[in-house]
Amino acid sequence: MLMAMLCMQGIQAQTKKEAFGFFDHLGLGVSVGTDGIGFDLATPVSDYAALRAGLSFWPKVKYSTNIDINDNNATLEPNVDIEGKLNIFDFKVLADFYPFKKSSFHLTTGVFFGKEELVSATNTSMFIKDPSKYGNLGLMLGNYRISTDRNGYIKADGKVNGVKPYVGLGFGRAVPKKHRLSVSCDLGVQFWGTPQLGAMTKDDWGNESYHKFKSSELDEYDDEDLKDALDKAEKFTVFPVLNIRLSGRIF
Repeated sequence: MLMAMLCMQGIQAQTKKEAFGFFDHLGLGVSVGTDGIGFDLATPVSDYAALRAGLSFWPKVKYSTNIDINDNNATLEPNVDIEGKLNIFDFKVLADFYPFKKSSFHLTTGVFFGKEELVSATNTSMFIKDPSKYGNLGLMLGNYRISTDRNGYIKADGKVNGVKPYVGLGFGRAVPKKHRLSVSCDLGVQFWGTPQLGAMTKDDWGNESYHKFKSSELDEYDDEDLKDALDKAEKFTVFPVLNIRLSGRIF
């Protein structure tokens, strides 16, 4: 209900019959939503289109959990504490299209540019019992060994496409017409591609390479929660975007 009321305010703010020309106004927008906190600059192309460019990000979020390790040689600790970090920071270029001159209803298309690394995880407790093995031993996932550094830490990350196309719709103009301030809302999706879990792995000859894991590669000895999480992540190819934006016309 609150979202609908805010959208209606954005519609009502477009009552003055003022024509927009080519880049003759500039607006500043601040948004909050599932894509994080956003800032952008906007300019009209005409009464029927506007361009936006800016950035959006999530505050640094950390999550701690514990995984079980099965080790027949008793070289590893049975339980390891893991800390994950969220890393969402995107630049965005968007185009709004207004099918009706007197309405603020719009269709949006564009692209988000950001890092491929969406989340990262590392151990906060040592899982190798013998410090002399740091840098040589690692955590087995399926047939692959995630290698440690010389201090006994491993790092894994979750990646999506660095270039994420976007389509959506909403109510409200990127640059207010009648008033200096207006509120708008948008609903759409980012296309992430297939998320991948990856890490540096080491084979029996000591050769290191970056490997992207699939849930099908894990076996019965791996942590069930990890397998379930990886299986669900691989199906999460699009990300829903819902945000509210406060727009101000600078000139």
